[in-house]
Amino acid sequence: MHWINVTAAASRDDLDLLESWFWDAGAVSVTVEDAQDNPIYEPPPGAQPLWGEILVTGLFESDVQIDILTNKLNLKGFQLRGIATLEDRPWEREWLTRFKPMKFGERLWVCPTGYSLEGADKTIIQLDPGLAFGTGMHETTYLCLEFLDSIDVTGMEVVDYGCGSGILAIGAALLGAKRVTCIDNDPQALAATEENARRNDVTVVTGRPGMPLPQAELIMANILAQPLIELSSLLVEALKPEGLLVLSGIMSAQTEWVEAAYVNQAEKVECTERDGWVRMVWRR
Repeated sequence: MHWINVTAAASRDDLDLLESWFWDAGAVSVTVEDAQDNPIYEPPPGAQPLWGEILVTGLFESDVQIDILTNKLNLKGFQLRGIATLEDRPWEREWLTRFKPMKFGERLWVCPTGYSLEGADKTIIQLDPGLAFGTGMHETTYLCLEFLDSIDVTGMEVVDYGCGSGILAIGAALLGAKRVTCIDNDPQALAATEENARRNDVTVVTGRPGMPLPQAELIMANILAQPLIELSSLLVEALKPEGLLVLSGIMSAQTEWVEAAYVNQAEKVECTERDGWVRMVWRR
């Protein structure tokens, strides 16, 4: 058996219409990607990562009437970009060709679900790519996981503010944190965090911005520079004395801007750069 991929272009405003059209036409899966290969590394909280021009690909079974399908597509005003025939293979695990185990520091790993690693002294976060941001592939998440691996969180109260996929929270829980609270204003992120926590057999508390934050020994906020500035007082006040605040999602050019919001409220412990992105650590 083989499959047929049909790809068409859409503007940002027409994405929902084209995506729905593919589903109504009988697609078994629909994929959305940037037409110009311009990556958006991290959208603002609650926003979908969408581009100006988008390619939408529908995967169809081999018996689809391709001429009729493409004619209807053209009548709808969408531009056909390509048709490809694909041999059958286990699609549900196809993404594993791109997502391999990743190591952070000395002991912390992120692996696809069911992937096993030999050897002792490994803490493994099982995580599959999904809608919520954060698989460890981007520098901002890498920097946070690297720092998390470098400290002892045993028995700590931890907050992950802007949790995305929950990767940082799950890492903290697996490393021995006593209680982990996850905050995000995107319901999909909270749902992903809860599911990923179950998959890793850990417990986290989830909530929306505005809920009272527990006093914590460690707070991690991997979001964007402007929200970090706006949240500076809230995050610092939620720290216990001598507690650590890890900030990420900061571009190198924004370092001084973010630093100015925290310098009178906490003591800067370190500032680390990786490929144009910065991690800051503060102590109350």
